[in-house]
Amino acid sequence: MSRPVHPRSERAHEVVAGNVLARHEATTGERVELPVPIERIIEVTYGIEVLTDNLVEPPDGIILGALYPKQKRIVLNAAHESLFERVVGPERFTLAHELGHWIYDAEPENQLELALEDPKSETFCYHRDAPHLADSLRLREINANKLAAHLLLPTHLLRAVELDDVLADFRAVAARWGVSQQTLRIRLETLGMLSESDAACLDLGWI
Repeated sequence: MSRPVHPRSERAHEVVAGNVLARHEATTGERVELPVPIERIIEVTYGIEVLTDNLVEPPDGIILGALYPKQKRIVLNAAHESLFERVVGPERFTLAHELGHWIYDAEPENQLELALEDPKSETFCYHRDAPHLADSLRLREINANKLAAHLLLPTHLLRAVELDDVLADFRAVAARWGVSQQTLRIRLETLGMLSESDAACLDLGWI
């Protein structure tokens, strides 16, 4: 039986992300720092294979990746390989997003069927601009997105950085940490680390 879906608080995502990173540190003996080694976490700590292959997309949506829980496999869509190479953030965010689906929607091993429109479906894909999604699926996407952001930019690591250094070269820091500028900004705002003047400067492109 598929797990019911429900909204999760920022604190809940923070706790889950902290548990994931602690599990990785215990498994590998490696301290997690920025940039978070998301692919290594997926492959080594969770034993999930990561591959690149072509994925079929709906006419009104984009699929960057898919989770195949029974095979313990995440597939990145080869159709968007140029995007992954050209733009900082989408590939790592997609990996973290699919790990989010594994944790929230597929783990443990007796939970290998996700609550899709078709109950026999074995995949769960990351959609963008997909207005056809049912409310329950959209909520699963929101949960996976938020957990992905917490995994890539953990609260304790963000709070340990010098904010002035981050703002001094925002674009370069985001790139160094392997996330988009938007993801970094949202996380800083969520944590209350950006002042109104900082946010205004980002809006104006002064940072």
